[in-house]
Amino acid sequence: MVAPESIVLRVVRPDELEQVREILHRIYYPEEGITISYVHGKSHTLDDERFSLSFVEQGTVVVAEDLTAKKFIGVSIAGPIRPGDPDAMVEEAATTETKKWGDILKLLALLERTADVCGRYGLEKAYHVHILAVDPTYRGHSLGQRLLQFQMDLSKKLGFKAISGDFTSVFSVKLAEKLGMECISQLALDDYRDEKGEKLFDPLDVHQVIKTCVKLL
Repeated sequence: MVAPESIVLRVVRPDELEQVREILHRIYYPEEGITISYVHGKSHTLDDERFSLSFVEQGTVVVAEDLTAKKFIGVSIAGPIRPGDPDAMVEEAATTETKKWGDILKLLALLERTADVCGRYGLEKAYHVHILAVDPTYRGHSLGQRLLQFQMDLSKKLGFKAISGDFTSVFSVKLAEKLGMECISQLALDDYRDEKGEKLFDPLDVHQVIKTCVKLL
């Protein structure tokens, strides 16, 4: 049984990088819609993992921790986005260690370019949620909502004027909308093709559509 009083939310410290890696392996990558629907392999890649962990030192990784069990049970990773990021992501995609991460980067660049959060609202930067995941055994206690709300509060403290995210399941979209985020663009993952016309993703039912949602702060 989950004891709500034993659960705290906080920003992780730089020395907790390995604990963040562990929870990403345990609860995020095995269920992440883009990762597991990739047609050339469902496992995540090390270059993808390094990208996620790079935010630890930026102070924008939030965890839910069960103090009694002494483990992380939820995680959200976010960071700044800027107008030139899609072009930079496409350039990086040409030099990635793995084809999978390169393909994912190009997809993420398309999502960001289509939503155009900074351009749409006339911002120099915005705060973007890359990861939101909760341990399956702790679901049903609004932890996902609390993690996203924590990121919203943190983004305000950091001086951002908008928070966005690319939500890859119907559940995360509902959560975002519950907190006042508005869907501004979407992509049917099954229809996505690369520049050669190749289908790269075969999504599961709950991951059919990626919706980019935003809230002005």
